[in-house]
Formats: sequence, C-alpha cells, structure tokens
Amino acid sequence: MSSANPSLPLQQPSFPATPTFWAHESAAIKQGIKTGLAGTIAYVIYAGWHLPQGYWAVFAALVVTQANLGASWKAALYRTIGSTAGALAAALLMPLLGKETVGVGLVLFVLATFFTYLAALHPAFTAAGFTAAIILVFGGISEPWHTAWLRVLYTTEGAFVAFAVGALLWPVRAREGLRLKIANILDGAGALYRAVTAAALQGVDNEDEVRTLDHKLHDLRRGITQQMDEARSELTFSRFNESAYQQVVELADQMRRRLTAMAEDSSLYVHAQVEPGLVPSLPRLAERTAQNFTDLAEATRKRTGPLESAGLDSAIRDLESDLAHLRSQRATAPFALDRMLPFWALVFNLREVAQDLKQLESLLPLLA
Repeated sequence: MSSANPSLPLQQPSFPATPTFWAHESAAIKQGIKTGLAGTIAYVIYAGWHLPQGYWAVFAALVVTQANLGASWKAALYRTIGSTAGALAAALLMPLLGKETVGVGLVLFVLATFFTYLAALHPAFTAAGFTAAIILVFGGISEPWHTAWLRVLYTTEGAFVAFAVGALLWPVRAREGLRLKIANILDGAGALYRAVTAAALQGVDNEDEVRTLDHKLHDLRRGITQQMDEARSELTFSRFNESAYQQVVELADQMRRRLTAMAEDSSLYVHAQVEPGLVPSLPRLAERTAQNFTDLAEATRKRTGPLESAGLDSAIRDLESDLAHLRSQRATAPFALDRMLPFWALVFNLREVAQDLKQLESLLPLLA
C-alpha cells in the first residue's frame, strides 16, 4: 500500500543518539565518588576524635551511600532503624540467658530468625540481624549495653554523613530521572512508529531496522518500575502525582505492545499493497502522529505546557471520515483476506496509537 499524498513524506525513523561514555557512565562514577567521600569523611571523624569503635561509622557511611542511588535519606533511616532494633534486642536478651556459648547461640538463633522474617516484610530491618550478631559476639567481651549504644550512635553518625554527601554532592533527583526515562521511551516509540509506517505506507524494506528498534524500545522500558519507586520515596517539598505517572507508564506500555505487534506484522502490511487513494488521510495521520511523538517526548523532558494538537485532531477526524466513506462503499469487499485483514489492522492500529497519544497529552500537565 503506497501513499496517496506525496506532499506529506514520512520522516525517516531516527532513534536517540548513542550517549557518550560520560553520559552513559556518569551516574555510576558519581555514585562511586560519593561513596568514597562519605567513607573518608566518617573515617576522618573517627580518627580525628579517636572514637572508640568509631569504625562502625565508616562502615555505615559506605553501606548507606552504596545502597541507594535515588533516595539516600531512606537508606539512612532504614539502616538506623535496623541497627537500633538489633542492638536493643541483643542487649535485652543477653543478660537473661547469660554470656555462655549456649545462651549466646540460642539468642543468636532466635534473633537471626526473627529479624530475617521482619526484613522479608520490610527492608527497614535488613541490618537488624547483623547488628544483633555483632552485639552478641563482641558484647560478650565487653558490656552489651555499652556495645549496643556505640553501635547505634556510630550507625546514626555514618548514616547522617551518607545523607549529607548524597544531598549536597550531585543530588539524585529521581523524578527528573523518571521524566527523562519516559521521554526516552516516547522517542523510542516514535522511531519504531516511523519505521513501521514507512514499511506499510511506502513499501520500504526495513525489516531488520524495525526488529532492531523494537528491541531497543524494550530495553528502554527496563528499570522504570524501580525509577517509579525511587521517585515515590524521594524526599522533596513538592507533591508527587503518582497516579498520573502510573497512568503515563501504563499508556506507554499499551502503546509499546501495540507497536511491537505492528512491527511483527509489518511484512503483512507491505504485502497488502492497497492502491493509493483508498484512504487519502492515512499518510497525514501517520506524519502528524510521528511528529507528536517527538513533541510529547520533548515536552515531557523539558516540563513544558500543553501541546498544540489541533493537527492531530484534524488528521483523526479526516481518517474517520475516510473510513466511513470506505465502509459505505464497501471498497475492500473485493479484496482477498490476506489483503483485507492487514489493511484494516493497520488502519485500526494507527488510529489507536494516535488516540493513545492524545490521552498521554492530557496527562502531561499532571506530571508534578
């Protein structure tokens, strides 16, 4: 099926440029620097003030900074809660069962079992069992309550250092990262859409390119659930409209699945080869939809206002008018099934992708 409107040539599909080494690896490099700096600051405090057992602050700073890329305050809070719970539980139970090997072993078994169960329910207790084991082992050498107090104190100190470094040095803004990821998905979807419509409407033989773009789009989708969790828990003074972001992600997934199905059927669209003029509005709808992918991605990335979508609205109305005329004339009735079914599938999918984009545009102002 070729285009009936050569004045509206479809853009050649283009994917976001391959990022540079720094753009691709900067997050990991920055995180490594922050982790090293947090550990060094905690060590300087420990060595400078000659703090007894202050090395636990160094360990806590390293663990907390390394544990969470997007919301270090949460990792710091969980580490403090877990250490406090483990230290208090060990200090309370050790005097009851004594410091003998059997008593310590029994307490260790009970607390390790209990805190592992709690950690499975909530990550705040991840450090509790480890801390309890430290108090039980080293508390037998010294006073358990004193060991517990130092453990909690230095864990809090290390967590505070980790939080301060994370907040002041290259702070990770999870919401901006989430918006950027959504924008990249839209760019990828637009590239795949252009490739599929080029094959369907212009007969371009780009099966390998369509397959490659489809795989890239799937890769872009990975990790967005974790990005949502980090954005949801990020410490900030502005409200996070979780429901709007969730709707955007679900709509993007729906569109991605539709485009993947279209990519798998692209060879069938080429084979259908419906003559020009059958649906004259189809090339214009494809062109406007492709442009709206680009505009929507840019608006999502830059947090701009509502888009001007009158052109897409007009293209959808023209398509509906052409399809109504097509049905009334029963123009596709003479076609064989291997031509009729791919044709109607293509028309339906192009219309639905355009409608999905319209819905995404309506959610854009809500992404706060």
